[in-house]
Amino acid sequence: MFKLLRFYSVASFISIAVAALLLALFYRQVTVSGVVELAEKSNITLAQTALSSVRHGLVAYLASAADAGGETPAAELHPPRRLMGEISALMRDAAIARIKVYNRKGTVVFSTRMSQIGKDQSRNPAFAAALNGRITSKLVYRDTFNTFDAVTEEDNLVQTYLPVQAGPAEPIEGVFEIYTDVNHLVVDNERSLFVIILGAGAILLALYGILVLLVRYARGIIDEQQQTIRERTAILEVLSAQLLKSEEMEKKKMAFELHEGLAQTLAAIKVLVENARQRLRADDAKSLEAIVPALQDTIREVRTMATELRPSSLDDLGLLPALKEFSGRFEELHPDIRLEQDVAMEERAIPPPLKVVLYRIVESAVKALAQPGNIDRIRLSLRQAGQRMTLEIDDLPTASAGAAPGADDGGLQMRFADMQERAILSGGVFSMERNGWGGITLRAAWAARPGQNR
Repeated sequence: MFKLLRFYSVASFISIAVAALLLALFYRQVTVSGVVELAEKSNITLAQTALSSVRHGLVAYLASAADAGGETPAAELHPPRRLMGEISALMRDAAIARIKVYNRKGTVVFSTRMSQIGKDQSRNPAFAAALNGRITSKLVYRDTFNTFDAVTEEDNLVQTYLPVQAGPAEPIEGVFEIYTDVNHLVVDNERSLFVIILGAGAILLALYGILVLLVRYARGIIDEQQQTIRERTAILEVLSAQLLKSEEMEKKKMAFELHEGLAQTLAAIKVLVENARQRLRADDAKSLEAIVPALQDTIREVRTMATELRPSSLDDLGLLPALKEFSGRFEELHPDIRLEQDVAMEERAIPPPLKVVLYRIVESAVKALAQPGNIDRIRLSLRQAGQRMTLEIDDLPTASAGAAPGADDGGLQMRFADMQERAILSGGVFSMERNGWGGITLRAAWAARPGQNR
């Protein structure tokens, strides 16, 4: 049975969790982009201010260190004391983490980190861009890769590269690089992200709880409706079974009255007429002779009607003799159709309550299959395999007729509805399908019941 509440609970929980994760990633991406843009713009302004304060001494120093190229020993580079003092004053700003100065050849001629002085950074793309007059700024965000220096630097630093020149029209003497610490911005951003995730998670969990309660409530309504449908279906099945049973009993009663009442009365009248004919004169006897054949035909018709309503052999002898009797009567009425029987069961193996059901299904099916008039054989099979008894009836169309005319499944359903109802109400299953010869195969099956052979 499909567990709606469990399925919805798991599926909705996974969906909400995935949605929350995607929202968190999206918000983080948006806020990181905002932090990066804000930090880079602010750092450019700070770098330009810092460069203005040391421009005069820095231009002079770059002119003196213009010949340094490649990897140069730090001992060969001697920045003026005044420049060192000015840069030290800049470093008092807590936001500035490091300052580096490059000459035109890409050699680091000054750095607040002594280990970097004399290093060759000529292949740094940001340096090359600044040497060509373009200001470049880049935020090395937490756990990201530094594309400028090709190494992982300290977290959350903004690098800004400015060209160094004595005046707007003067040539570029070198590049000034400043690192600014933006950890406070990143921490604030991550704190906001955490609060947003908690708030969104709480809202989504509340939504999840409400949806689960709604589904649980709806499931209760559906269960009540299904229970009502099951109860009504059970009542209808009982009423249908009772109706079929009453109908069968009524047929049995009418058949008995016709066979034992009216037919016997007519037979007695026939005997009286024959006796009276013998005592009358020849002329009067001739007038009575016309009555005797009429009485014989009437008796035969009454007995036929009684047999069709309820064959006495079904109650007196059993199902198998009744089927043989039915087969004989059917072939008399339909001489062009042969009814073949393949019964691989003994009479005692058939449960008594199913004998009437089997007979009525065979009777109804054979008459329905014979109606189109384009078949020459109907095959009936009754077998038991293990704990299952199966009745199978199929028709074989004549060679000239070919395949049976196309009828939709709904048409077949209506045509054989009586058989299906009898099979289902008696505890069996019923199916119908087109067979390989172009005809129709009807199949009903019942599970064997314990003690049915006793």
